[in-house]
Amino acid sequence: MGRVTTDILTYGSDQPRRLSRRGWIAVLAVGLAVVGGLAAWRLRPVPAPAFRLIDLQGVYAGMVRSDGQNDAGVIDPGRVVAEAETVSPAACEPLFEASVLNRPPAAALDGVGTFWALGPTGVSLFSYRFAGVAGAGREFARLAAAYDGCRGARVSVTGRLTAAGQLIGVRRDRVQLAYVLASADGTKLAVHVLAFSNTVSWQYRYEPVPGPYDTRTAQNVMDSLADQMRAVQALRH
Repeated sequence: MGRVTTDILTYGSDQPRRLSRRGWIAVLAVGLAVVGGLAAWRLRPVPAPAFRLIDLQGVYAGMVRSDGQNDAGVIDPGRVVAEAETVSPAACEPLFEASVLNRPPAAALDGVGTFWALGPTGVSLFSYRFAGVAGAGREFARLAAAYDGCRGARVSVTGRLTAAGQLIGVRRDRVQLAYVLASADGTKLAVHVLAFSNTVSWQYRYEPVPGPYDTRTAQNVMDSLADQMRAVQALRH
């Protein structure tokens, strides 16, 4: 018998294929694109973390009075007792809800606040926390809309605290509002609002003494609060 042979069916050349110069350029380009994409992914901006209640407590731990004392405490919206004051016109009521009327925002989860008594002047500083940045943004937008409609209008607050006069706009930008209701007798109700991440903060100043309202002190307080918030966020990055 003769030797049995096996035929091997092949397609094309049986020599190893080599990439052309154009092929190598294409491979190199793809590799560079992948490396560049990975580098961009690693260097992309990371959104700042939303505030937890413990973070907000950390912020207020650094907000001390001039005597070095701190009376900050947690706010449970469900246990807050609203005041009996009324605001006219009703369209301006949102501007005084959280401060004069002591009504927490409907969507607030919790909050932290403190209070300073400076002679006859009372200063409240408090922040409410929302489920997300969007929730805080909606609350701030609601206040901004009321501010736009009531700036320059005659507004009255009637109740335990009474004040009536022209609502004076002090500041209006993307994250802050500030306004003052000054009565003829010198009583002033001043409110500063700050939106930051998933929080909205209020500084409420009651000044029953004659004299012009100085915005610088209140603005310094809000700037300090914003600095504290940035510092606490940086610790979680």
